[in-house]
Amino acid sequence: MDFKIIHIDETDSTNHWLRSSEGTVLGESLSEDSPRTVPSELCVVAEYQTAGRGCGTNSWESERGKNLTFSILIHPTEIPASRQYLISEVVSVALCETLEPYLRPLESKEPLRIKWPNDIYYGDKKLCGILIENRLQGSTIVNSIIGIGINVNQEVFLSDAPNPVSLRQILGHEINRETLLNDYLQRLETGLASAFTNEETSTAYRSLLYRKNGFYEYEDAKGRFQAKVLNVLNDGRLVLLDTEGTARIYAFKEVSYIINKRYMARFKRILLKLSGESLMGKQGYGIDPERLSDYAKQIKEVSEMGVQIGIVIGGGNIFRGLSGSQKGFDRVKGDQMGMCATVINSLALSSALGAVGVKNKVLTAIRMEPIGEFYTKWKAIEAMEAGYVCIFSAGTGSPYFTTDTGSSLRGIEIEADVMLKGTRVDGVYTADPEKDPTATKFDEITYKEVLARGLKVMDLTAICMCQDNNLPIYVFNMDIVGNLKKVMDGEPIGTLVHN
Repeated sequence: MDFKIIHIDETDSTNHWLRSSEGTVLGESLSEDSPRTVPSELCVVAEYQTAGRGCGTNSWESERGKNLTFSILIHPTEIPASRQYLISEVVSVALCETLEPYLRPLESKEPLRIKWPNDIYYGDKKLCGILIENRLQGSTIVNSIIGIGINVNQEVFLSDAPNPVSLRQILGHEINRETLLNDYLQRLETGLASAFTNEETSTAYRSLLYRKNGFYEYEDAKGRFQAKVLNVLNDGRLVLLDTEGTARIYAFKEVSYIINKRYMARFKRILLKLSGESLMGKQGYGIDPERLSDYAKQIKEVSEMGVQIGIVIGGGNIFRGLSGSQKGFDRVKGDQMGMCATVINSLALSSALGAVGVKNKVLTAIRMEPIGEFYTKWKAIEAMEAGYVCIFSAGTGSPYFTTDTGSSLRGIEIEADVMLKGTRVDGVYTADPEKDPTATKFDEITYKEVLARGLKVMDLTAICMCQDNNLPIYVFNMDIVGNLKKVMDGEPIGTLVHN
């Protein structure tokens, strides 16, 4: 079978596009009232879907031009309606076979698995979603529309979807979407050609099932229970074996997977930028123990989600080098005093984190052992991967650079997924909301817009570094307890700055 590929810019969903009147331009009416078919198989690819969805009521978030969102029309008349679940097996196995070579070079890759009925998971995160709609006529499958969304090059997910991940996030570089699509269509064609006569695909599907080994938590109409995946029947029903040895059989939507909260965070590694002024709390100077404790508890909550955390904290609650130079201090000496102020704050935060049971290290940009370890990128990454929260102090180690720039530098060096800028305002506004009551908030804004409008998100050097190195910034109010976890859970409480 040869797939005719049609590219469209935007639609609500590619499945709906094929089912709608727009599909009739292809010479086939796909409504329930018409049995007509066309000889060729079709693949409709959209740059952007406004209402893409998965099975049931599940939604699918996809940034314009970053991912693959497409639907395939096939006519699998050789597969009887009683075995229509074979299509789901072929589609999902072909996806795993297509994606596996991209992941093969990774030294410590997570396994690709099929979460029943057909989501593709990388470890415990969702990489692909599938929606299959079969049109039946008696015992025959007249046609099938297979909707697929693959997270390819998206770097940040804004919705409250609990556990998305993209190939770009996994591999650290972009993937050619057209090549990926063509690879998949070839594998799908091969799988469909022998689906009904060859049991290899069904065997492969069951071997790739998510949570096939070990007991995990699930929930049905009667409540939560522990079970392991035993099998998937030919009609697509899931068989679970609970801890009492009872086999439980479920149709789709009759049971839910409970995924541990540590896998729900949007980002694997973050750089958290905190302002020194925020540590003052209501005191007006120095360090407020209550505010420090609140920060430590919020950081602990996110660390327990499995997120790797690097932190840069300013020193403005103690001394600012630039303001010092305006009062007669030598600028270089003033900046060095500011670096020392960040070290004081870092030690205070380290102590507060230790008090709530969080392993942490203070790394300094200038040598001052035993106060802190001398910073290197590799030392920091090794510590974070071992479960330590790393606090980067003393700025860049050089004068004339702010802690904003230090944050950008460290975020880029440690290969953070995002910089979270914790402030006392809840995002980026058209003007200073504390001075202008008419100022309006952006949910997201590009770096170009920030620079064109002259918005004071961070200093110019920091913004340009993030822009050039494609490090997104999320600005939010850290002073509200619980907000850090809300950001990690995907709640839209701040502003995303990106390319």
